[in-house]
Amino acid sequence: MPVVVSALLSVMVAPSALSAPSGAAVSMYELPLLAGHSSSSAQAMNDAGDVVGLSLDENEDGYLVRWGADGSLTRLQAVSGGSGGQAVKVVEDGTVAGFTATADGVRHAARWDASGALTRLEEPAGYVDGEAQDINDSHVAVGRLSTAARTRPVRWGPDGRATVLRLPPKAEGGVATGINKRGEIAGYAFVPGEKTRAVRWDTAGRVHDLGSLGGSYSEPAAINDRGTVIGRATDGAGEWKAVRAARGKKFEALPSQGIGARSVSVNNADVIVGNVKDHAVRWDGNVTTELAVLPGTGRVFVNGINDAGTGVGTSDERAVTWDPLGRVTALPLPAGIDTTQPLAINAKGSVAGDVGSSRSWPVRWRAVVWR
Repeated sequence: MPVVVSALLSVMVAPSALSAPSGAAVSMYELPLLAGHSSSSAQAMNDAGDVVGLSLDENEDGYLVRWGADGSLTRLQAVSGGSGGQAVKVVEDGTVAGFTATADGVRHAARWDASGALTRLEEPAGYVDGEAQDINDSHVAVGRLSTAARTRPVRWGPDGRATVLRLPPKAEGGVATGINKRGEIAGYAFVPGEKTRAVRWDTAGRVHDLGSLGGSYSEPAAINDRGTVIGRATDGAGEWKAVRAARGKKFEALPSQGIGARSVSVNNADVIVGNVKDHAVRWDGNVTTELAVLPGTGRVFVNGINDAGTGVGTSDERAVTWDPLGRVTALPLPAGIDTTQPLAINAKGSVAGDVGSSRSWPVRWRAVVWR
């Protein structure tokens, strides 16, 4: 039987519920569902406090929605005959980017305005599907377009028109994965003999190889507004390492990390957090700090960091934040909730994610915010 989570949470019923007094303790608020739905999942959050994600019905069919910082719920328009998709980012004016899927599962890159109206991003002749993977505040989106035989990195302008990006010599395809406020783009290319190769496109559209650590794989995770690209790469022994590349530079391994890097995030001050095997670490320049474990738990995983230097993630199944010194604080949970998936932390310190109860299987997740 599905767990009824709404009875356990502090429900968002009015805009006033979303604004805690300065210095007040953090509280958790449930994000509302579409009528007749039973679960939800957060996917992204902006600094204004808007959250985007999915509201799911009893059959687990998902419908894209945006939750406003005032507690409002807006359904995002679907492509004709479809319902689901993914929202990868929401920018400060409420514009959302991602993809929407047709009834037969074909993905199409999309953008939604603040009212939820859909704009299909251009697919030039020959391309049959695509995904937007990031968007900036100027409404420039990046992602990929595909035919039956190839995948190409693409940039969509504010008018929705597509520009297929250049590839390095010998590359057979690629994907654009991130864009900053200047319009610099990070992504990767498929190169024979090397499975993936991280690249950067400058504002003139020129492509720059970000190098490798001697292995066959390099992949970007993000590009910040300083132009720093962070990600992962394999060394000559095939071990994954966390890497960074300042504007105009190639990838270098982050210091004091060991092997087995799994994911990394960066803020606009070039502070990086990441996961290396069972540890979560923070890099500020060449200073490495291990993020603390919540008492009574054993493993931590960091998901992101805001520009103030506060990280967010989990310690075992508990949602936590870390201050700039790596000290850990548990986020509050109501009785009956013991499983969390925090997703993102914004500039104001608000956290978006999902919560559920392990006593019901499968877990019926609900999207929440902590403020």
